Amino acid sequence: MYHKKEKIVNKAEFLKGYAMDRSNLRESIKVIRQVGEDIKKGRIVVIFPEGTRSKQGNIMGEFKGGSFKAAQNAKAPIVPVAMIDCFKPFDTKGLAWVDCQIHYLAPIYFEEYQDLSTQEIADLVKSRIQAKMDEVLKK
Repeated sequence: MYHKKEKIVNKAEFLKGYAMDRSNLRESIKVIRQVGEDIKKGRIVVIFPEGTRSKQGNIMGEFKGGSFKAAQNAKAPIVPVAMIDCFKPFDTKGLAWVDCQIHYLAPIYFEEYQDLSTQEIADLVKSRIQAKMDEVLKK
C-alpha cells in the first residue's frame, strides 16, 4: 500500500495496473478482457507470464499461456524482454551496487502467432528470452 495525499491506494491502482486474483476465474477473465481493450487503445502493457517473481536467480519459471490471451485477442505484437540479474536488488542484502540488464527483443507480430494456442505462444516467447539470456550469460 502507498500513501497518496492522505489516501491509501493499492499498488495496482498506483501503477495504473491490474492485479489478478488467480483463485477467481470470473474476475481473471474480466481483467484479461480489460487489458485487451487497453491494448487495442494503444496502451503498452507489461505482463510477467510466470505469475510471480522467480526466486531462482536468472532461471525462469513456467510461463502461463493465459497471460498472452489479451495480446492474442487484441492482435497485438508481443515484445519479449530478457531481464538479467534483475532479481538481485530484491534478493541481495545491503545497499551494494547491482548491475542489471534489460534486453528488448524483436517483436512477435500477430501474423506469426495467430495459429498458435496461448501455451504455444508462451513457449515461443520463453524460448526467445532463454536464447538471449544464454547468449548474454555465456559472455
